[in-house]
Amino acid sequence: MFLGLGAVIMLSNFVFPHQRQAVLGGLLNAAGIGLILFGFLFRISARGYKEEKCVNGNTLVKDGPYAIIRNPMYFGTFMIGAGVVMMLLELWVFFLFSIVFLLIYIPQMKKEEKVLLERFGREYEEYCKITPKYFPRFDYLLRINRYISLKPFWIKKEIVSMITTVIVVILIKIWECIRLFGYK
Repeated sequence: MFLGLGAVIMLSNFVFPHQRQAVLGGLLNAAGIGLILFGFLFRISARGYKEEKCVNGNTLVKDGPYAIIRNPMYFGTFMIGAGVVMMLLELWVFFLFSIVFLLIYIPQMKKEEKVLLERFGREYEEYCKITPKYFPRFDYLLRINRYISLKPFWIKKEIVSMITTVIVVILIKIWECIRLFGYK
């Protein structure tokens, strides 16, 4: 995250829009905020749900957020990153972000799948047949309230990353406005 922030600052003349239409900017900001909140909802719910259902890694969690997608925490992280990119940068940066994200997380997912397959065997194979790997099915997202839940003590584990994300977005937004419109 810090390397990405450093790159944005160093390449700011190239990355930040010089004239963004007000309506488009407002829509992108709203969509970005929505994606960030949706991403944190997924991350918090997946992390908390897994901690409650899986003790010492001896249980394959297949319900809750894990019924929607095999990697809900990674999906949530992707949504958070996509939301930040949408709010702060040009749309083409989203594609760059997606490529970098996939280059980092696909190998990680493959390692984890190998471990899960060795540990749970046929049960994991059956789970993989019915549960999408990268993106949830649309019909599940329409009924998301059946799969996603939040408990106050789950939020505590993600509060630092939530606050950091908000602070970074606000600081970059302020800096972008100063660069575009001056200090007045």
